[in-house]
Amino acid sequence: MSEQHRADGDRDASFYVLYSTAHMHDDVPGLPAMVAVRVQRDRRAGTFGMEYARHPLVAMGEGWLVRRGADPAAFARRGPIAPADRETERVEALLRGSGAHRFEIHDGYSFDTAPYDTWVIATDTLAADPVRPVRVFHDRRQVDDDTHTLREGHFASVEDARAWTDDLDSPLPPAALSPSVRVAAALLGTSSAAAGWARVISTPPPAAPPSGNGRPPSR
Repeated sequence: MSEQHRADGDRDASFYVLYSTAHMHDDVPGLPAMVAVRVQRDRRAGTFGMEYARHPLVAMGEGWLVRRGADPAAFARRGPIAPADRETERVEALLRGSGAHRFEIHDGYSFDTAPYDTWVIATDTLAADPVRPVRVFHDRRQVDDDTHTLREGHFASVEDARAWTDDLDSPLPPAALSPSVRVAAALLGTSSAAAGWARVISTPPPAAPPSGNGRPPSR
């Protein structure tokens, strides 16, 4: 899906995010389909070492590799599936550069049939709105034009997020009013509804994903 290579004298490293068809045949359905692989070589000694980890999304695999020396701006996409829009690119950049401890992953599911939905539920430890710290990252492939959309939704709890996954065609809730805007609305004596002009969205409201026949099982 993506790769990059770095050299430093007699030492060099390669970083890959690979799509593994093996996840289709695991005893547990829905396991992550992406495998991030780091290969470190010592040409003088004639040795190499490898490490890998499974991830549900390409950007999450790239983030794991960034924490092991990869350049977040140097990945070359090799798969045929390109980001569908700038919002997809924004969410991917967020995940790629989030570090090891920002998102605490609770659950996820990767479908191996069209439209190849993947969803991940995680708590954002740096959430600007403490009332809704839980995120759902939902990725959907547009098979006809070889693109994919990646969106994030904001939830108050893991249970609320899991309830959303019962209908992957329903809209994801966007970011809430920032604390500063809520205070400003209160000082003006307006209701939260009347303060819509002052709404601050940390991420653009995601469009509803294209319709598909994927539906996660009850978990």
